[in-house]
Amino acid sequence: MLLAFAYAGHAESASMKYGVVNIQRVLQTSKGGRTARSFLEREKKRLQATIRKRREDLAAIAKKVRELQLEIEQKSAIWRQEEKERKAFDLRSQKREFAREQDNLRRLVRESERDLQERGRTATNTVLKEVRVIVERLGKQEGLDVIVDEASGGVLFFNPGVDLTERVIKLYDQKKK
Repeated sequence: MLLAFAYAGHAESASMKYGVVNIQRVLQTSKGGRTARSFLEREKKRLQATIRKRREDLAAIAKKVRELQLEIEQKSAIWRQEEKERKAFDLRSQKREFAREQDNLRRLVRESERDLQERGRTATNTVLKEVRVIVERLGKQEGLDVIVDEASGGVLFFNPGVDLTERVIKLYDQKKK
């Protein structure tokens, strides 16, 4: 039964025309794909700079806390009670500020990662929608029955002559001029 099905599929496929596109390569080498990647890289660097600045600010607060703790340890014996209480209050305040800023930094990192992933998905989907229109148009122009994404692993063999990737890239790049 399986052999008959395979034979019937082969006989039917003899009259079909196939095309192959490597969508990953289109995403990586087309102007639209490169523009999207470049935008995401700039956003990533901007977010990394913001996070780096916040980490530096957090390190400065931690340094102030350590310095105040050291000062209290070294000088509390010679201070009057009011000074000890004031310094202890300052230390608690600085520790709370440190904890608050640490939480804010964690939240910023999480939100930044989530935002960057969402922007990446959006940019990729935008390019894919535009490329899909081109692939469908090219398939109709060429009279193809099926166009397969070679990068998805669904293709075991194909004639390089039916690979439309370069043409898709050129048409997409022309559209982006």
